[in-house]
Amino acid sequence: MKKVLAAVAVLAMSASSAFAADWEPDGPIRLWIGYGAGGGTDVQARMLAKELEATRGWVLVPENKAGEDGAVMSAQLKKQAPDGQTLGFAITTTYNFAPMNSDNITPEDFTYITTTAGSQMAVLARSSSGWTSLDDVKAAADAGEQLVWANWGTQVEAGAEVVARNLGITVNHLRTAGGKGALNALVAEDANLSWGGGVQRPLVEAGELTILSSAETTHLVQAPDTPTHIEQGINLDLGYKYIIVAPKGMSDDVRDTIATAVAEILNNPESETRKFIEKQYPPAPVIETGDDLRTTIIDGYADNVEMIKALTK
Repeated sequence: MKKVLAAVAVLAMSASSAFAADWEPDGPIRLWIGYGAGGGTDVQARMLAKELEATRGWVLVPENKAGEDGAVMSAQLKKQAPDGQTLGFAITTTYNFAPMNSDNITPEDFTYITTTAGSQMAVLARSSSGWTSLDDVKAAADAGEQLVWANWGTQVEAGAEVVARNLGITVNHLRTAGGKGALNALVAEDANLSWGGGVQRPLVEAGELTILSSAETTHLVQAPDTPTHIEQGINLDLGYKYIIVAPKGMSDDVRDTIATAVAEILNNPESETRKFIEKQYPPAPVIETGDDLRTTIIDGYADNVEMIKALTK
């Protein structure tokens, strides 16, 4: 009888251990990046992939699938199994705005795992222009200068139109492949205005680009004395977060295991990913996960629908 009880106890312990064990991937994980090479989304995704392999032993294979604010990647992602073997890395705009302009995705199509960082959204101009504020942009337009605004997606293009209308000016829009593409267009003088989400920092510090306005609800670390749009009477907040997603239907266990693994890296002061975030998207990583993150996305989508309705009146 004692042997039987001992055997039962061993089996129970084994079952309990197996149940409590974290999910592990079944081979390499495909990490699809919703934007082009060289931008903040791409750099973060690839750094995280390396650190997840170092800390967890997971092999992640990054692949860029740029286009339509990340909707091209996401439309393919939603068709995959929600087993953790295929993940997407994009920005919250991909899910709380881009679905308005896509027949292929809705905010309900995905599991939202975790965010990694916030943005430092700003209006940028070449320093050689002499512009230091939105008032300077208006003065240039009023004097007859043709304005071209580089945008990497529909939301920021709509944002540029909101700013232009508030200033009483007209701008032409240049669509680029990702945030890095927008900066390249500005530096190459294919545009005289651009948005920057944070990756602009080296060019700002080098004196090549100037921040004209903050598109966040707060002042930017890179330009603490530069006012926000809201402070200038423009009701526009284009701040976003970098986000890891999966197809709809992923179990909470898999979702939370991945989120925990990412948080361990981002909370480590020695992490190269964290150091990159602190430099490009200060002051620190921004971590929101699970059901709270899902609510943020769904509510943000509803807010953006209202913004576009107001813009088209």
